[in-house]
Amino acid sequence: EQQQTVPLVSIYGRSGTGKSTLVRYVCNYFPEIKLCFVNLRKAKTVFGTINLILNELGQPSIASAQGMNLGMEKIREAILNVTTLERKKLLILALDEFDVIFYDKRGNPSDFVYKIVEMQAELKSKGCLAMIFTISNNVLSDYDLDDRIRSRIGNSEIFFKPYTKKETLKILQQRSDEVFGKKIDAKVLERCANISYLEHGDARRAVDLLRVSAEIAAKEEEEITIEHVKAASKQIQKDRVEEVMSSLSYHSRLICLVLASKMFGLDEKWHSTMSIFEKYKEYIQSEPVGYRRFSELLKDLENTGLIISDTRSKGQKGYSSEFQ
Repeated sequence: EQQQTVPLVSIYGRSGTGKSTLVRYVCNYFPEIKLCFVNLRKAKTVFGTINLILNELGQPSIASAQGMNLGMEKIREAILNVTTLERKKLLILALDEFDVIFYDKRGNPSDFVYKIVEMQAELKSKGCLAMIFTISNNVLSDYDLDDRIRSRIGNSEIFFKPYTKKETLKILQQRSDEVFGKKIDAKVLERCANISYLEHGDARRAVDLLRVSAEIAAKEEEEITIEHVKAASKQIQKDRVEEVMSSLSYHSRLICLVLASKMFGLDEKWHSTMSIFEKYKEYIQSEPVGYRRFSELLKDLENTGLIISDTRSKGQKGYSSEFQ
């Protein structure tokens, strides 16, 4: 009522903790709010993000040669038009998987964030209230944002904790009652919840585990048992790794091969970026990528969950990351 809004709210937490679902639910619950929700994984670049937002607002894409400034101007015009036509008091621009655009080294993600925050202030001066929600698995302060942006966006953060075992079990009980129309053995649901809790606290994966268990049981024309859950857990893990590996680029697959050969061949767990890079150059049969790009590919692989890193102190040499 007092026309006060926070410019940017950072929502973060592990995958499957309900971040995107709750943002959609809350925004759609209030009729005076217009939600523009985009998943940046579909864009991958700063300019792709601009076109995603334009499309969600009912506008055509623009060519990258037309520049970011024109894109931001068109977004501003589209927001003004849609809030006026639909008589909305507040527009929320939700940027899901926000961290993805920070891998766009050709664009300027930091400048893009600055421009959308500036646009929010311009809209307010024209009587249009807007807020920006960033949703990601990482806290905003970890990103490469310059000081002018940090001072503008403040520190409005919402952290989604992973589901507890009890919460996951309650979700599974609700879903199983809806889907199966009969009571599932409590021990089966407890095993699904326990596996999910110990591995990741991801409610989506817990539901997937129950679904695959049911599919395996149905093929055997049996009721779901603990053995079906064990088989489903192995199947899901296998399918997930194969799916991720099949989608990787040639260079990323080669990095996985190098790291696996070093780990299992040398029987050493942790390996520096440089040692992996040197072995990669020996393996590759075409032009290798540069060291900086190689480091980016390692971080991309870490985001898939195929590899993990550990940053360690090297004394006077500072800190460095090692991978396995």
